[in-house]
Amino acid sequence: MTSHQTEQRDDGPRIDLDDYFDLRSWAKRYGVTAAEVRRAVAQVGNRARDVQAWLVREHAMSEASLHD
Repeated sequence: MTSHQTEQRDDGPRIDLDDYFDLRSWAKRYGVTAAEVRRAVAQVGNRARDVQAWLVREHAMSEASLHD
């Protein structure tokens, strides 16, 4: 195993935007559209944990702006 492979494994799962089924699976898991997953990946990279955190922050900010 190369150090690159070890590094990826330790980072957790990654979202493959080129794999239609993988993208749809993550979108369903997060309760968002595939376009929202793509936007999140563009902002924070393809590590699933970072994408989830970004989506949570975005949702919280949009909810807060509705109540202002």
